Formats: sequence, C-alpha cells, structure tokens
Amino acid sequence: MFQKFNGIAIEFISSCVPSGEVDNSFFQSLLSEKEIKMFEKTVGIFKRRWASEEVTASDLGYQAAIEILNVNNLDKEKIKGLVFLSQTSDYKIPFTSNILQNRLGLKNDILCLDINAGCAGFIQGLSIAYSIVNTLNKGEKVLLIIGETLSKILSPYDRSTSMLFGDGASAILISKTENSTDESFFNFFSDGSKANAIMIPDGGYRNGVNENSFVSHSDEKNNQKSKVQLSMDGPSVFDFTLREIYPSILQLLTHFNIDLNVIDKFLFHQSNKFIIKQIAAKLGIEGCKVPINIHDFGNTSGVSIPLLISSFHQDFLNTNKILCSGYGSGLTWGNCLLDISNTEIFPIKIYKV
Repeated sequence: MFQKFNGIAIEFISSCVPSGEVDNSFFQSLLSEKEIKMFEKTVGIFKRRWASEEVTASDLGYQAAIEILNVNNLDKEKIKGLVFLSQTSDYKIPFTSNILQNRLGLKNDILCLDINAGCAGFIQGLSIAYSIVNTLNKGEKVLLIIGETLSKILSPYDRSTSMLFGDGASAILISKTENSTDESFFNFFSDGSKANAIMIPDGGYRNGVNENSFVSHSDEKNNQKSKVQLSMDGPSVFDFTLREIYPSILQLLTHFNIDLNVIDKFLFHQSNKFIIKQIAAKLGIEGCKVPINIHDFGNTSGVSIPLLISSFHQDFLNTNKILCSGYGSGLTWGNCLLDISNTEIFPIKIYKV
C-alpha cells in the first residue's frame, strides 16, 4: 500500500522518558559478563528507562503532550483529533485517548481514537493522523501520542526480551497547511502468518486469563515467562528485518521516483544496532546520516523514531527530508518520507515520580 499527502506537516515533536534508568549490570543473574559484553557489542543497548509501578504509558504521553500545548499562542480549540497509539494502554475499556482528551483540557468536539500497534506504530499512527488532518480545514490539527511501558509486560527471567525494551512516549502535532511543498510519502506491509513471532498469548479473548496464565514456563533455552508476559522468537524477527526492510524502502523510493541522495537523515526503528547498520549498508548510506540512540533507551517500540528525533534535536535544525522505517510485531513494517524543515523539536523531558 502506498500513500501520498500534500499540504500537511508536523508542527511539533516532544518526547518524555521516565527517570528510572536500568543499566546492564541489573541482568548479571541472567547473563555472564562475557555474554553482556557481546550483547552490548551486537545489539548496542547499554541502558534503558523503566517506569515505576504507578506510571503508565498515558502519564508519559501526557507529559510529552503538555510540552507542545504550553507553546505560546497555540490554540487548543484547533485540535480536532487525538490519536493514542500503544500496546500498553491504561485499560481494556475505556480507551485511553478519551482519558487524555479530558486530562489535556481539549474540547469535546474532537475525534478520539486508540490504536494497538507495535514497532511500526509511528509510521502507522502518522498515516492515520495525516488522513484525519487531510479532511480538516486549514490550521486545524491532530495530536498523535505514542506511549509504551513495555517493562510491565516483561519476564525478568527471559533473556530474549528482558534486556531489550525500554519505556517512553512522544507527542506529535500535525496540521493542515495547504502548502503544496509539504509532501509526505508512505508505504506499508504486513505478514499475519508470522503473528506469533511477537506475542502475549493470554489475556485477550482468544485465550482468556486463567489460573495457568500466571505460571512461569521454561522454553528450550531455559527462558522463563508466563503466558501474560511478552514472548518473542528473536531469530525469526531478526531474519525478517534483514530480509524485508531494505527492499521495502527501495519500493517507496522507486514508486514515487525519489532520489536516495535528497534524503538528509534515515531514522530506523531502534531494535538492534547490528540490524540498523546492515540496512544502512545495503542502502549505501553514510553513517552520519543514520542517528542511533538505542544505547541509552533500548527498544521503545513505536516511540523509538520520534524519541530518536528528540535525542538529536539540535542536529535536526538544518534537516529537511527524513526517511523513517518501522518494523516489528504483526509482523508489520512500513516507511515514510517526511519534510521536517518547519518542525520544532523539543529536547527529551525526564518524568520524575
């Protein structure tokens, strides 16, 4: 699937992470010192941020959004849509965007929408927000909030997941500009046959919670987790990203006749340093065009790309065109090419509780 939008742009990007920092020494009971060093060298994660028990994804998202809403002369009445994207929402019912609408003091004449999406979520959420904005009047806006507290769904005894993921949130304000030079391009892919590669087996309505859901089980590698905690087939996901992402980016560029050399920055989902470098090498991209922050934040799922932008906010002052690529649970992947020459990017906010 391909999409093109004209006259729509990102006004602001803001990100927030919890204050709790967890470095790799926390996992010494799981991995030997040699294994941790190898993990750091290949995956590239040295630390991550984990929220405290009482902090939710919407709390982090609220803090990110407030940074934007406090901008001078920002008219909140112009915000006609609020999209909240998360795999760790506050409740099953009600949906979290309604809660955030009230908490942020937004008007009632607004579309509120929750999306359950993973590591490709920034691309998917942005497409949906752009589609809504495309129907609005000039100057009207949609607020996209992406938040995750993945630490709450991890088993501390599962080496395949516990060291990988971090918590965080980003808020993105999108508006109708009617400026023909504001062009954005998207493409999307999905392979539901691999849906079980990243999964929480119990807790939905296919496999409801029962007395066995909370019992830890060991897999063939002696990783222990229950059926209400995240399970991931790492090798399958690794092979998928190396096989599918590079050609999908080329498809986007070819379909819209875009020269790779006009792109200033390439922002890949922060899943694994080795994977990012392999995709960049296949595209023939210089390292200076591929920012990486996985060493400080780990894999924050759909938050990772806007969080990456916030991490390097100074470097984006003279940046025009960026290509973003997200990939993960579903299995789902997608790419977008954006112009952020008029986007204001805030530095990362630390949420202290």
